[in-house]
Amino acid sequence: MTSERRAVLLMLAFVALWMFVETLAASVLRTYSPYQVVWTRYGVHLLLMFALWGWREPATLWTTRRPLYQLARSMLMLGMPAFWITGMQPGNGGGAVMAFFWVTPLLILVLARIFLRESIDRWLWAAGAAASVGAILAHGESRLPPLASLVFPLGMALCFSAYVVMTRPLARERMRTNLFYTALGVFLVLTPAMPALWVAPASHDLAVFVAVGLVGYLVLLTLDRMAAVAPVSLTAPVASTFVGFSVLIGPLLGHQPPPHGVLLGLFLIAAVVLYIWMRTARRTTPIALSDAA
Repeated sequence: MTSERRAVLLMLAFVALWMFVETLAASVLRTYSPYQVVWTRYGVHLLLMFALWGWREPATLWTTRRPLYQLARSMLMLGMPAFWITGMQPGNGGGAVMAFFWVTPLLILVLARIFLRESIDRWLWAAGAAASVGAILAHGESRLPPLASLVFPLGMALCFSAYVVMTRPLARERMRTNLFYTALGVFLVLTPAMPALWVAPASHDLAVFVAVGLVGYLVLLTLDRMAAVAPVSLTAPVASTFVGFSVLIGPLLGHQPPPHGVLLGLFLIAAVVLYIWMRTARRTTPIALSDAA
């Protein structure tokens, strides 16, 4: 199997795990502050890492040649939920606003071209555009939000896209170090706010918090592995499958079948992923990484 195909499979695994984490977190968001959910997620993430390596090789968690770069990347994982929390406030357009998060495939391509100097073929630009359009259609929103509110999904998309692009040059670092700094930055910044936001969780909710943290660690681990094995521009369009998976799960949960516009979006996403899979059958990509970022 080529490195590109491994990267595509890792992106699909990342998307599936990401959707699972979002589903878990949604079950407690009505009771607890979203910032408490984010803080506990990364707290559990850190505890897991200390349990695995802290007692045996603690220095491998924080020893890095690029501490400021690592912390800057970590702040993107705080910016993303912050934009979502603000964008979901009443009057900001809600779900209609969040549909525009799915310009993400195109943003990853643009940032990878500028900062990583990745060579991006025309067919990949077309695939990224089709994936973005398909994901927005599959989101199922028929009304346009206020233009001013688009800053929130675009801010989310920029944070996520920049995180993916900034992960690629860190393949030279220990993966555990990268994952440690991702959690550490968010945890430290949110800690001063916790006394004012904290609500003691019930036993069931505590189990959900722990599950979010454990699976969240796997989400970021999968993303780091994906970025290490192939150029991130190649897998950018595949990220749109998040919307596809979420729509397909709906009928299994007893929801109404999706309308035709949504089905068209799903078709576009599936066609893009299949096309990328076929194009990567025999390609091989050198692992050499750019220092541009």
